Amino acid sequence: MNSFTCKVCGGCCSGDGSVFLFPEDVTELAKNFSMPLQDFVSKYTDFILLEYSDDVFEFSYMPYLVLKKENDTCIFNLEKRCSIHAFKPFQCRSTPFVIEFFTNKKWRSFLKQHCPGLAGMTEKDFAQYRPLAEESRRKNKDYEILLRKNGFSLEKILDIKLPDPKIISVDD
Repeated sequence: MNSFTCKVCGGCCSGDGSVFLFPEDVTELAKNFSMPLQDFVSKYTDFILLEYSDDVFEFSYMPYLVLKKENDTCIFNLEKRCSIHAFKPFQCRSTPFVIEFFTNKKWRSFLKQHCPGLAGMTEKDFAQYRPLAEESRRKNKDYEILLRKNGFSLEKILDIKLPDPKIISVDD
């Protein structure tokens, strides 16, 4: 059985995607930078509302903090090396094996073509990473519950002030 080995190509740290942060990621990152939470959020994150729409034009919005990017690359990716590797957020630790890897065939196919760490791996090999994907699903569900309990307010959850969000459509 083949295991995933990151080839440190920097591909997952650049491009269209974003690093979505859970509240515990934000607090851990601020702690590791020895910064007040508000300062870390203001300096290193963007506030977005992820827009979902259904077939009858009803919209839902989920608030997230994402790591900032410069020139379409994570600000912590320095010369294809993660400068926060020792304490990187959950999404970065679990990529490429987040739940979408197992539920979105189009995205999985794209990753298989572009991620050198996946080269030579078979469907049977991928199965060993299913628990990590399930942890991703659980963390997303826990995040949704936390948001509901707090009126969908990241400001309330993290006790910070946020700027107006940028709206990002899932369909983009």
